Amino acid sequence: MRTAVELLKYLITLKCVNDPENDIKPSKQCVEGIKEVLLDKKLDPDHIEDEGYHSFIYTLGSGKPIILMTAHFDVVPPGPSWTRDPFLGIEENGRIYGRGAVDDLSNVAVMIYISREIERIASRLGGTIIVAFTGDEETGGAHGAGKLREYLMTKNLFPSYMINGDGGGLVVINRRRTSFRIEISIESKRRLVHGIKMNKRYILESKYRHAAYFTPGSDVHPLIKLAQEIDSEDYYVSKISGAFVKSNVLPEYVEAEVVKETDESKEVHEVDKNLTKLIKTLLPLTRILIMPEYPSMYGVTATPNVYRFSGDKHIIEIDVRAPVKKEGYKNLREYISMILEEYLPEASYTIHSGVGYLDTPKSSRIVKKAIKVLKELGLKPEVVERAGASDSRYFSPFGVEAIDFGPVGGNAHGPDEYVEIWSLEPLAKFYKKLVQELLTPDEKGFSE
Repeated sequence: MRTAVELLKYLITLKCVNDPENDIKPSKQCVEGIKEVLLDKKLDPDHIEDEGYHSFIYTLGSGKPIILMTAHFDVVPPGPSWTRDPFLGIEENGRIYGRGAVDDLSNVAVMIYISREIERIASRLGGTIIVAFTGDEETGGAHGAGKLREYLMTKNLFPSYMINGDGGGLVVINRRRTSFRIEISIESKRRLVHGIKMNKRYILESKYRHAAYFTPGSDVHPLIKLAQEIDSEDYYVSKISGAFVKSNVLPEYVEAEVVKETDESKEVHEVDKNLTKLIKTLLPLTRILIMPEYPSMYGVTATPNVYRFSGDKHIIEIDVRAPVKKEGYKNLREYISMILEEYLPEASYTIHSGVGYLDTPKSSRIVKKAIKVLKELGLKPEVVERAGASDSRYFSPFGVEAIDFGPVGGNAHGPDEYVEIWSLEPLAKFYKKLVQELLTPDEKGFSE
């Protein structure tokens, strides 16, 4: 039987890349590989497919309460700057390196590995454990967690608790912001100008590659830096290129061909007026002002992470994170409309709506039990907010007590992503002990 480490290494080699910008979904090799592992463990999953995205679900035990355990097997594209093969699952100095090592294949591997022990706990104490692995968390989750929610409702298996294996640092995550993706497009409008042509290159300055963790005021985004320089120096833009991966991955660099117009120059260069205006308008578009609906240490962030030229149109995608609930979409739409009407009236835009948030009170039963388990394991009993979104957003707004949790690692969405091998053992123990605590009635039943 494979260990959790061996499972993780194998899962990394399946190359479960989810990259809608290049029309790539987790491949047949990935899906069949996941299914093979589950069948090898005799877990006999239900298989849900929606628009080419796949999820696997299996049930352990029976009766109430119902606990949902989830993780996702899709991963972002590798991107540049790796010093190791991103799909080999290389073990080195106590770490496993590979795309998805910490986000999120380590959670998938551990949950599969402990499933039979979880089943024995459920059989002894009573209760139903639903384990689900989704394949589109990195692109919003509508075809994975969204369909999972529908499936559980129709089967009368909607959970009271959700343990979502999609966190990090062996800390309990009880809050995450709503995420949105804004796509803005404008037709190319070229003209010739006299001037001096220059090639510019801007480098990302951030500890993280995940867009949710960008910190305005200290981090430097290459596309926003370009916008600032175009505005202050009054440059025209001819063309742009860069390390654009996907909407929630910060580009490592952006390169631009710009022209400083001057009648004194005999050189004539082609520039794009609308591309220039689009880039300049990123300044107000990345300073979004909408009212928060709950407290967040991260506030509102907006990062323009994808640029592409399609047909005759320039297109930019902006990743937005905000602590909002019901009014968030409306307020964001009003702000974007106001900015574009003023500075870029020829542009069109689409807001791909955030589907939810994670906001589980520290006073909830699941958080209290999680703190108890952390103490028993000798781990710091820490409850935190994290910046990125997760599949728990599909359940928290429906009254499910949900938390996110995960191992120790680094460079999620960046080069040389890794997980610390030592952290997989306490990860497994945490999941098993938390399930046991949630299935054990308190003096007043299953509520406190």
